[in-house]
Amino acid sequence: MRNRFDRRYLVLALLFMVKTLPQIFFLMTVPVILRLEGHPLELIGLVQLASVPYLLKFLWAPLLDRGGGNENHYKKWVLGSGLIYGLLIMAMGVLDIENQLTELISLVIVISFISSTQDIAINALYIRLLTYEERGLGSSSKVFALNLATLLGSGLFLLLYNHAGWVAASVSMGTVVLLALPCLVFLKEPSGQKNEADKGIQWTAFLSFFKGRGMIKWFSLMVLNSVSTAAIFFMIKPFLVDYGIDPDSIAFLVGFYGMTIAALVAMACSGKTFQRFLLHRRRAYIMCAALHVAAVGLFIPVSLRHDLIWLLYVAVAFLNITITISSVVSAALIMDFSRKGFEGIDYSLQMTGLHLGGMSMAGFSGVIVAFTGYTAFFSAQGLVAAAMVLISITLFKGRWIPGDNLAPAEEAGVGVKQGSF
Repeated sequence: MRNRFDRRYLVLALLFMVKTLPQIFFLMTVPVILRLEGHPLELIGLVQLASVPYLLKFLWAPLLDRGGGNENHYKKWVLGSGLIYGLLIMAMGVLDIENQLTELISLVIVISFISSTQDIAINALYIRLLTYEERGLGSSSKVFALNLATLLGSGLFLLLYNHAGWVAASVSMGTVVLLALPCLVFLKEPSGQKNEADKGIQWTAFLSFFKGRGMIKWFSLMVLNSVSTAAIFFMIKPFLVDYGIDPDSIAFLVGFYGMTIAALVAMACSGKTFQRFLLHRRRAYIMCAALHVAAVGLFIPVSLRHDLIWLLYVAVAFLNITITISSVVSAALIMDFSRKGFEGIDYSLQMTGLHLGGMSMAGFSGVIVAFTGYTAFFSAQGLVAAAMVLISITLFKGRWIPGDNLAPAEEAGVGVKQGSF
């Protein structure tokens, strides 16, 4: 594996962070700004439509894979979409957020379409440029970049809006996006594998995707895991409210406290010991499922007693630790299960399954809690996580993960020489 200061990791993480930052701003900060401007909740809710292009991006992913065998193919997509992305964000500043809400929401959806397109290209670069042994460090740096983007998009730019106004926030964010693009010169994207995608758009790749080695097993586990994780994640804030925690403390717990822990854990995951362990993808995934059981279990005694504030902080911290480690492992697996020449399609399909699974359970989690209560809800989610461990150990035995057969040689000392990124 390359030296820990390999510029590929830094450049890819920077591109991913800058791409993600505006999306976090749209989904988490813009609703707050619109509410401060006095807009009704019914209209503010429409901002969430900005997430739709990310769910549907697999539909135009074949367009990005077309000609993917050419040198610097995905770099050109990152550059082109990034230029449009940054300029549109800057143009957003000319809109009056008090009187042009419809135009603003429409532009945000268009910007999200461009952002999701760039997301495909950036992740295709991750898949193409990093080998099996290098993807663990790549996924660690990506998750760290995601947490940093969340802190900046939901915190720093809200402060900028409060002190400098809407125009300054929009122009600054667009400028950040544009300034990150020149770093593409530090990436060398070689020619990819020639296949049917070079001859034209291959819609049949959607079906052939599920015929790959271990794909059905991985896709099933990924969706089921996202169902349980999303259920817990989306019910944490309502649980804290019902637990009697004041709004400022909730903002600290799920914001700065949780995100800081997540960022630190992502950095720790880039360490040599964890990277060696991550070479055994299936073993690492089983560990994540076991951690999820423990993380959910901590909320059961908290839900029974309202005087265990110290345990609440421990539970929130451990949940963020678990989600971060799981994100690192899942990001590496998503790269492993993406075929050469179809990087954009395969990545997009997996992310759509991940998000749809999470959204479906998030929608029902409130209903479940209303009928059963928090204690039964956390207990049920713990059983789901335990079932995931059991399924992984029993039904999904053997080497069904692409590249996992490399782990024994790597563990013996071949290739892994880096520390933290």
